[in-house]
Amino acid sequence: MDVIELIRYIDGLVWGLPAIMILVGTGVAIAILGGFFQVRYLGKAFKNLLYKGTGGKGEVKPFALFAAVMGATVGVGNIAGVSTAVHLGGAGALFWMWVCAILGMGTKAVEATLAAWSRRITPDGRVEGGTPYYIRLVPVIGPALAVVFSVFTFIAAYGIGNTVQANNVALGVEYIAKGYGWDPGLARLVAGVLMFVFTALVVLGGIRRIADVSNYLVPFMAFWYIAASLIIWVKYAGNFPLAIKEIFTYAFTPQAAAGGLAGWMVYSAIRYGFARGLFSNEAGLGSAPNAYAYMTVDHPGRVGLYGVFEVFMDTIVICTMTGIVDVVTRVYIERPDLDGAALAMEAFYRAYGGWAPPILGIALALFAYTTLLTWEWYGEVNWLYFWSKTLGLPEKPLMWIWRVMWVIPIIPAAVSAGLFKAFWDFADTMNGLMAIPNLIAVAYFAPVGIGLIKDFLKSGKV
Repeated sequence: MDVIELIRYIDGLVWGLPAIMILVGTGVAIAILGGFFQVRYLGKAFKNLLYKGTGGKGEVKPFALFAAVMGATVGVGNIAGVSTAVHLGGAGALFWMWVCAILGMGTKAVEATLAAWSRRITPDGRVEGGTPYYIRLVPVIGPALAVVFSVFTFIAAYGIGNTVQANNVALGVEYIAKGYGWDPGLARLVAGVLMFVFTALVVLGGIRRIADVSNYLVPFMAFWYIAASLIIWVKYAGNFPLAIKEIFTYAFTPQAAAGGLAGWMVYSAIRYGFARGLFSNEAGLGSAPNAYAYMTVDHPGRVGLYGVFEVFMDTIVICTMTGIVDVVTRVYIERPDLDGAALAMEAFYRAYGGWAPPILGIALALFAYTTLLTWEWYGEVNWLYFWSKTLGLPEKPLMWIWRVMWVIPIIPAAVSAGLFKAFWDFADTMNGLMAIPNLIAVAYFAPVGIGLIKDFLKSGKV
């Protein structure tokens, strides 16, 4: 068994039925304990985006940091990941992705709240916080779980946050190159070099610079992709009722495939709906709290509302754009040979013809680039927690070592077209592993997080 086969074997174990049950169980428990606050107060979560940080403490302005988190959450998973779920799980996978999102809105809210609750503000105004800081507060096993989480996370960062993103930026550029008759291999190399340079320029400035860049890029890229997808919805409006019927029907019954293919089982719809939904919105992973801890806020419960809206926008809105496009254009049935971003590109080709490469290529590149930026920070927080907070090594040199290490894989990942599947499998595996210690802490502290959110909602501050 080679390394790639081993990764795929572990991926199958990590994303088996037990993992799905743990994720669902945690989400259901939070939803029940919180009275489905993530749905009832969605309007307030939207209104909360107007908060300017008045009376709060932290290092980064609220909307700028929210944009940075959205930049990490809205990545290639929203295009390639959703299309992979539809390819492997059929139309029914979209239903389970929505279930994952509704539950994930509550889970992410609790995670974000705990990040603000457990952080420490130093006398000079600096923040010490992140996911391992609330995990370590779990009695007896907390410190050990925090160390395990930090190791899994800075390794996982090279999957979901680095190689997958760089590979898919290059894929988007390759689509553009093919559309104009350019050399795709050279285009990938150029994309890798440019990513290397622009990522280095941003991440060397830390979370403030990452947030400042995301503040401008994220709203633009979201509008770009939503508008482009809605045009396809309108163009194929005649297929829309069939698409909705298939999504709900095949979430609970097997779906036959055209051309003598094997078809899709319900278990596949559930498994890939949840796996790709989690890859996209990251609820339960413990990734976003590493940034939310640095938000300037006046109440920990306020941060939870940002978590609610983050997952809503990522999965209910943006992932749905891709999923409906794949189904209404019928490419998921008529082109079973295509997977991931290639499947989405075929759908866009049917709607836009020769304009498809730049339209989808720009979306892929922006989604992946912003994820590269913020996941650098997620990895850095946990890298420093392990080496500095746990082992006592000097923080500043380790910080620079991490930032240099972060940009090194970008060019190799960009030019490695043949490792597309391996990068995804590695990312899936590490996501599942880092979720385990985080979910233990989230489950333990759920009453604390929910209580803080309720207290904030009662305060009338939003």
